[in-house]
Amino acid sequence: MPRLAVRAILIEDDRILLAHFVDAGGPWYVIPGGGVQHGETLEEAFHRELYEEIGARAEFGAVAFIREIIADRLETTNLPAGFHQLEIFVYGKLLPGQTLRMVMPDTSQIGLEWVPLAQLHTLPFFPRGLIAEFQARAFPRFYYGHLR
Repeated sequence: MPRLAVRAILIEDDRILLAHFVDAGGPWYVIPGGGVQHGETLEEAFHRELYEEIGARAEFGAVAFIREIIADRLETTNLPAGFHQLEIFVYGKLLPGQTLRMVMPDTSQIGLEWVPLAQLHTLPFFPRGLIAEFQARAFPRFYYGHLR
């Protein structure tokens, strides 16, 4: 059964907030967020995950899109065999007057970075297949399916 996750799209001044990770495969960046726990709503998971990963609160906005990641369909991946995750990307807006800090970072998370949208393609950012959509701030499809 797929794992359900929520991710927060936080954009300010043409920059997007990314979680920065380093593991055996090298550095990589993703939109902050994570798994929805049993008995937790999507919005509750959004707020909990943001607090754990960025130490801040944000407004829970509209759903931007859904994508899947299935490790067994990838030629190369650091994801565990059998990993299958359904991710719901939600627009967020940071509440004013907060300092970003990792409270309970995920394994191998080393930091947070505001990255100019125009430079997103220069990073090992995932999902790579949606860089143009992030840069345009437009997601014409609601469901993108399995996408690296």
